[in-house]
Amino acid sequence: MKFDKLNKLVRYLESIVSSSPDKTSKMAPIKNVIVIGASGGIGASVFKGITDSSKFNVSVLARQESENTYAANIKVFKSDYTEASLLEALKGQDAVVSILGPAGLGEQVKLIDAAVKTGVKLFIPSEFSINTLSDKARELVPLFEGKLDVIEYLKKQESKGLNWTAISAGPAFAYLEQGLQLGLAGFNIQTHEALIFDGGNRVFSNSNLGQIGKAVVAVLSKPEATANEFIYIDSFTATQNEILAELETATGKKWNVTNTTSEAATKEGQELLGKGEIFPGLLMLLKTINLGDGFGSNFPKQATYANAKLGLPKQSLKESAAAVVAGGSI
Repeated sequence: MKFDKLNKLVRYLESIVSSSPDKTSKMAPIKNVIVIGASGGIGASVFKGITDSSKFNVSVLARQESENTYAANIKVFKSDYTEASLLEALKGQDAVVSILGPAGLGEQVKLIDAAVKTGVKLFIPSEFSINTLSDKARELVPLFEGKLDVIEYLKKQESKGLNWTAISAGPAFAYLEQGLQLGLAGFNIQTHEALIFDGGNRVFSNSNLGQIGKAVVAVLSKPEATANEFIYIDSFTATQNEILAELETATGKKWNVTNTTSEAATKEGQELLGKGEIFPGLLMLLKTINLGDGFGSNFPKQATYANAKLGLPKQSLKESAAAVVAGGSI
């Protein structure tokens, strides 16, 4: 008798599990995609990846004052970010891809609300850089608390039918300098200078611009595979010393190397911010996050590392360095 009751209980529990709704397994194919921030550095690469795939009907959301132009087949919605203008732009869209820069990150909640009201299936928030889930990274650069707030807000919309995927890609390898400053990986291809952190032997993830675009296309093509996840992708992992060797080979020059520590770089960045030198101060802290210890920047070690799931092959450091030195990216 006890076994009969146990079997009935098991069958009952199985029936609950089998009848539970799984919204991600029933997602219809993504066809209509609207891109926000399509003219920025990473944004342009993501936009190119989406349009080059020829898989989607692509629109762009731009601010009223924007003068950027697009191909004739790209519909451009101008918005002042009022609810009415956002609802008009998102009506009929299956997916929203946000690549807004730091100044526009706060607008994403408005976009998410409009996405819910218009029945958008998938929202890809503006990530594409450091590991936002790293407590240590957010403590060092509080700006990224705002990104985490967006992720938490998206989680609350899942019950309303809006799925999301956030993509962390590490430093974009093409950006080896920021103006006259060293880039996020510690290199300046214009001046042949390198700032090496903690001996230069720590492994971290890098992504080529084209790989970031391919990742977004893969997520849009297989939305169920990464629905409601914060995922990590990259082109390759390497140490600073390995990157330096390839850059010296590609440029045919010996680079000027300055050594520092994560602690010294953190102090310098914070002092610059204290003086009101926002850009160089923030850049130094971002380099520390990418190159320092304990910030979660070696993405293959993350549980939701998604290169294999998305069909993204690893790319060669040698080829990546050669392409960047030649003025491009792969």
